[in-house]
Amino acid sequence: MRRTELFWDDYPDRLASIFRPPSELYYRGGIDVIDQRHSVAVIGSRRASDRGIAAAYRIGCELGRRGISVVNGLALGCDTHALRGALAAGGTCVAVMPCGLDQIVPRANAGLAERLLAGGGCLLSEYPPQTPVRRYQYVERDRLQSGISDGVIVVEAECDSGTMHTVRYAIRQGRRLACVDSRLVRYASGNRWLEQQGGVRVIRDMAGLNAFIAEIQEDPVYRQMTFDLEMLDKSV
Repeated sequence: MRRTELFWDDYPDRLASIFRPPSELYYRGGIDVIDQRHSVAVIGSRRASDRGIAAAYRIGCELGRRGISVVNGLALGCDTHALRGALAAGGTCVAVMPCGLDQIVPRANAGLAERLLAGGGCLLSEYPPQTPVRRYQYVERDRLQSGISDGVIVVEAECDSGTMHTVRYAIRQGRRLACVDSRLVRYASGNRWLEQQGGVRVIRDMAGLNAFIAEIQEDPVYRQMTFDLEMLDKSV
């Protein structure tokens, strides 16, 4: 396990540019993968429908096949299946932990974390070893998920899901946003909210996903995105 200080050469460039970046990072695996590849955070609710699980896996698989790293918090549900899809396609993954890296949360995904590392990926945290998980740290972790990513895809989430914290950070950080069409998944009030916002790509099929990937690969400059942040704050 290694520690990096802010603005060291191996500190991820994307993360250094966000508001309130961590002054310290702890990681296992290859942190260089964060800057060497395009990255997309594929996130969603722990409570996922069968369709949501299948969509997360397919999206992760396609991103992995295209050489785009999949980022999320290693949570159960959509996160887990997106990582599994990426790894099945030979892709790399980055998981951001809300605690010290001497523990894996949830414990059920300890094996998945090891597979992620064996595949050239990275486990990342702003918390030193032996830091237990606390509720507020999940929200703090969410800013890093979007912060190290070029874009964020919401697979399936209700408006009161923790997923929407990452959406809020992605908006403020100017990251590209996409969501799976709300008609294709079950727990989808968060998806429906996103569909009403300007600048969000709604993924209905593989063509929509390919279009979002093409946008990510363009290395976009800063863009203006139109969102009702006040409404989002009321819903999460």
